[in-house]
Amino acid sequence: MLLEKTKIYGVDGVGQSSPSLTRTDAAVGLTYTIGASEITSDFSHCYPWSEMQEVVDELGNVFIRIPKFYTKVTKNGNGTYKYQISGCRYDGFSTLFIDGKGNELDYVLVGKYEASGSSAKASSKSGQTVLVNINIVDMRTACKANGEGYQQYDFLIDAIIKQLFMIEFATTNSQSIMAGWTSYENSAAIITGHTDSVKTASGSWNANHESGCDTCNSDGLHACKYRGIENLWGNVYKWCDGINFVDEKVYICLDPTKYVSENNAMPYIYMGDRDMEGGYMSKVTPFEKLPILGYCTEAYGDDSSYFCDYCYSYGSVLCVGGVWSYVADAGLWYWYGGSGASVAASDIGGRLCYKPL
Repeated sequence: MLLEKTKIYGVDGVGQSSPSLTRTDAAVGLTYTIGASEITSDFSHCYPWSEMQEVVDELGNVFIRIPKFYTKVTKNGNGTYKYQISGCRYDGFSTLFIDGKGNELDYVLVGKYEASGSSAKASSKSGQTVLVNINIVDMRTACKANGEGYQQYDFLIDAIIKQLFMIEFATTNSQSIMAGWTSYENSAAIITGHTDSVKTASGSWNANHESGCDTCNSDGLHACKYRGIENLWGNVYKWCDGINFVDEKVYICLDPTKYVSENNAMPYIYMGDRDMEGGYMSKVTPFEKLPILGYCTEAYGDDSSYFCDYCYSYGSVLCVGGVWSYVADAGLWYWYGGSGASVAASDIGGRLCYKPL
């Protein structure tokens, strides 16, 4: 495994009109196969994907453990970007696995399921009704109620997952891999655990693996999971912490113990401006102060070009992933920056996470 951690995996062309990317470095020649329900991938033998494991805490919450990796983002002459990740820190590489003091974390835990439980304490468990009608502030409190280090899903974790996904599948069109619970035919959220029967790390629910379902990954009528994490897109929006907006200005906080909504004072740092028109994302610009993070600065694409997902830009806080009936709008790159911190709705929930602070 030590030798495996020294390898670099990458993709090039991020931000071009075609969402299909070019594999670089040790990713060249690797591939995947999308079945009716299950997805097999060569990356299951590559770090860090090979070390992503399911863990259960003493409260019964189920997480996917993502081990630390380092990232480098390089701008090309045509305005596109190359993304590379590795288990080793080479020149020009940095990491999102950090605490508020800049110390590196060996891993982060991401809730396998969307948050359930109550406003008193959120959980990540199978077979539960998704916790909704809760604003970002109360979801933060409910997640932290589990103990030190617990938090809700945040912007750094969101970026970590995006990097893993686009390098593994060489695309920024997440719904070309799995549509998720997003069809216009869906009328409500579904309970957690629908993907438990999927035997591979990624794939979409096929109840008892019945032979009659040939389109689970593509029909929008089945929950999906990426590397064990269920419904990263579709079903309900998930609140995303650590990022605030004041009109066009984007502010980021790197210390999860100090997350607060609708704040632009320290420790929140001004990172740059965002697109304010809204639309299908066509450009995500890395922040000058931290290039392995970035935000939407142009939105003139559609559901099959660039990042293939929609971005709303008139609120103060962020939720991600779209909902049960958003069809092509609701993918991994769907950013809804159109809410305020007091908003609570039947289609907005969250996800319990943990960092070993």
